[in-house]
Formats: sequence, C-alpha cells, structure tokens
Amino acid sequence: MDHSRKSHIDILDLESRRKIYDLVKQYAGCYMREIQRASGMSFGTVSYHLSYLQKHRLIRGEHDGNHLRYFPLTTEIHDERILALLRQRPVRNILLSIMAHEGCSHQDIASSVHLSPSTTTWHLKKLLESDIIRSEKRGKYNAYLLNVPKESIMNLLIMFRESFLDSLVDGFLELWE
Repeated sequence: MDHSRKSHIDILDLESRRKIYDLVKQYAGCYMREIQRASGMSFGTVSYHLSYLQKHRLIRGEHDGNHLRYFPLTTEIHDERILALLRQRPVRNILLSIMAHEGCSHQDIASSVHLSPSTTTWHLKKLLESDIIRSEKRGKYNAYLLNVPKESIMNLLIMFRESFLDSLVDGFLELWE
C-alpha cells in the first residue's frame, strides 16, 4: 500500500507507535526525551516513530531553541506557543505568579517563585518575546501583565493538568474552579 494513502488507523496499528502518539497528545509540547522516559522505549525507537508520525501528518515538531517540541496536529499554533512555555517549570511558575497578581513587579515575581533576579529576568524575557505578557512602566518599576486572555492559559492548564505533575498548578486550578 502506498504510504501516502494509509489511514490514521493503519498508521497507529503498531502498539508502540500508538503509545507514542497518545503521549504526544497527552503531553503536547514535550521534548523527545520526555516522551522516551514516559514510554520506557529506547531513544532510537521513539525517534523513529516520531519521524514516522510527522511524515504521515499526525503530529508536528516545533523548534524551541536547540530542541524540538511535539504537538498533535489538532493543537492551535497560538496554544502551542503557550504550551511550550508552560512546559518549563520556572516559566510556568512566573506565569502563574503574574496571573495571580496581575501588575506585579520583577521583585515580587522573583520572590514568589524563589528565583534569582537574573534568572527571573531571563524567563520574563522569553514570555515578553512570545507576546504572552507585557510590561508597563509604573513609577520606578515595571509592572507585568498578561497579554493573552487568562482563560486561554487556564484552559490549557486544565486540559493538560495531569501532564504538568505540579502542585502549584493544582493549587492554582483549585482556586480557579
């Protein structure tokens, strides 16, 4: 059978490939190494099946610096950008801090997430460059505010809650619900 005519069912017939596809759906925005650890398969096997799934357009890879993050094709591009950042614990914690205290300062954020000021700056820069947050000058300091609807971020946190395995996310979602 011509590989371009294979149905999604045929492509996912192989148990190991289906498992990898299910992990990409469950952990949208994760790296290959995370998929490899969660699946218990060898790195080579995971790499082969991820390439195969991309070739058959069931998933897509998005470069994030020197790494590749994987998403099911059903994920919106805007959501992929947010999910990629939410997958990084320090960035996720900073974003949750801003969501909880809209208009907070750099110092407020650094102390609430227990990061050094320089590390906080590094991660804030990623959020600013991705247009997820913005800063406004307020007197002597910059206030950090969401640039996307809080509901969009909350929906992603709820949808992928289990994949974050984070008590801070759980606590924040309990307050939201």
